[in-house]
Amino acid sequence: MYAKLNGTEIFFDIEGSGFSIEGNRLSPKPSIIVLHGGLGFDHAYLRPDLGKLSDIAQIIFVDLRGQGRSGRPDLSTCTLEQMADDVVSLCGHLGISSPIVFGHSAGGFVALHLALKYPSFTGGLILCGSSPTTASLDDDGGTVAPPLASRASPDALAAAARIFSGEITSETIALFFTEVAPYYAAPANMDRVPQLLDLCSADIGMMRHFMHDIAPSYDVRSRLQEIVVPALVLVGRYDWVCPPRASRFLAKNIPRSTLVEFAASGHFLFMEESEEFCSVVREFVGTIGVPQAG
Repeated sequence: MYAKLNGTEIFFDIEGSGFSIEGNRLSPKPSIIVLHGGLGFDHAYLRPDLGKLSDIAQIIFVDLRGQGRSGRPDLSTCTLEQMADDVVSLCGHLGISSPIVFGHSAGGFVALHLALKYPSFTGGLILCGSSPTTASLDDDGGTVAPPLASRASPDALAAAARIFSGEITSETIALFFTEVAPYYAAPANMDRVPQLLDLCSADIGMMRHFMHDIAPSYDVRSRLQEIVVPALVLVGRYDWVCPPRASRFLAKNIPRSTLVEFAASGHFLFMEESEEFCSVVREFVGTIGVPQAG
């Protein structure tokens, strides 16, 4: 499904109804807006596991502007703030109020921008394998994820060096999927990553834009205490991309936050420990409640 919003087409898909039947009445369910990472990916890799929550909430999967099935506006319009504006506009288009916004990885960057610009818009945030900054964070004495260099093959390290230095081409992205991406998971789960990412499309232009123009200046550390809604912060013990210390920083500085660390997961904790992930999210959603039906 598509909505024409803010000068481009935004793709979204919905899993689950907005109401459940309780006795002799319809009872509204909360809405969860799901924002993918990358940037440059689409929502598909999140669908198998986030879709399991459709019994307790209406799940709205979004392809952010310039990515997936959404339109390709000028990349200068593809900012974190504009993507947050698009989410708010989409909710207005769909008649959704007080959604819970789930952001994975860089999708969490968008979710944080949304919560800061529209303080009372959301019912809550779920920040999954995300970070308040792309700058290095000081050691806080807590759990440290094993670095990529301690786990990866020479080929994977060489590919990662090219990608993270900003060399974003069809060749390096292909190498990312085959050589680097499996290491985003915990060692026991590496063989499950290719099948998950096979669901995705990758937009090289957006990936390059993210690496060169968005990521270098991303830093909301000084503003986290402005977030007024409840936040659930989730991180995998083996996540070296958005490491545990980043999530601890989020949880320490967002006033109404709860931190859960998944001991057997990396960056894809929703897939790696799906049952525990769903249980934790269900509990959090249950504390938020739902807006009154119109």
